[in-house]
Amino acid sequence: MSDKEHIKSLIKEAEIYRKQSLLEPSKEKYEEALRLIQNHESYSKGKKLIDTIKSKIRTVEENLVEIDQATDTPELSQEVENLISQLFSFSKNKDVAAMEGAIALAKFGQYDNALAAFRRLIKEGNMPLLAAKNILMCHMTLSSPDAAIAQFRQWVSRDEFSMKNLGYIRTFLENALLKQGIKAGLPQVAEASPEEGKPEEKEEDIIDIASVTIQFTNGPRKGEIVEFDVTFQLGNKISTIIPAHQKDLADAFKPGLRLSEIQCFSSLAVFNGRGTVSGLKRITSGPRRGDYSLDITIDSV
Repeated sequence: MSDKEHIKSLIKEAEIYRKQSLLEPSKEKYEEALRLIQNHESYSKGKKLIDTIKSKIRTVEENLVEIDQATDTPELSQEVENLISQLFSFSKNKDVAAMEGAIALAKFGQYDNALAAFRRLIKEGNMPLLAAKNILMCHMTLSSPDAAIAQFRQWVSRDEFSMKNLGYIRTFLENALLKQGIKAGLPQVAEASPEEGKPEEKEEDIIDIASVTIQFTNGPRKGEIVEFDVTFQLGNKISTIIPAHQKDLADAFKPGLRLSEIQCFSSLAVFNGRGTVSGLKRITSGPRRGDYSLDITIDSV
């Protein structure tokens, strides 16, 4: 793709986001386009184009202030749901891409739409175990442990999962509840029979990371240690939420920032790793509107 086509694509994406009230990603795309133009030997001379994009950024910023003061929650159309799924699904594997799209909806605060997408994935047999875990995490992120427990009870009463997978889901939910100090009487799951074989997904190769601590190794926060609960995980990509009132902390996690001191906590082990900030989005709708969704890719342990 040429520089001209790349810039046009960024502006087009920004416009689509703006029209659908996804203002934070819209602003990011405009700013990315502006940086490319200002650093380009030819396009940097186009004052009119630069002024136009700066004006669009100011308009988006004004709209963000209005949203912060509003009480209603914008709803996403089916068209923009599909758009998010496409733009934020980077995997070449269509099954993983569908999961990434559903997780993206949750990151934008569209929890009802995300839950529907995860349930659809379970029905289609598309990574059902991972979809089930993300459904539970949606409920836990919304501080609705009762809903998570009710969902698990429903799965136990149906034949959607094998006994082996139900046992795995039960352990996952039990650990998530205990982390919040909740001791729930979850239904027991019978032992899997030998003929059931291995679970349909190779989840045993993936360690569920419940929380991480990160130590800043440079900058004004050098030496400071922060701890985050993991809200979503897809392979080595984890997401967490930074509350709106901790904007200064969110600002410290610039996309591309290298994190060399990460301690990961799971029910099985505690291990050290390194990674990179792969995304920082402001949640623009839903109960967590105003908070920040931080994405980290752990690339080595």
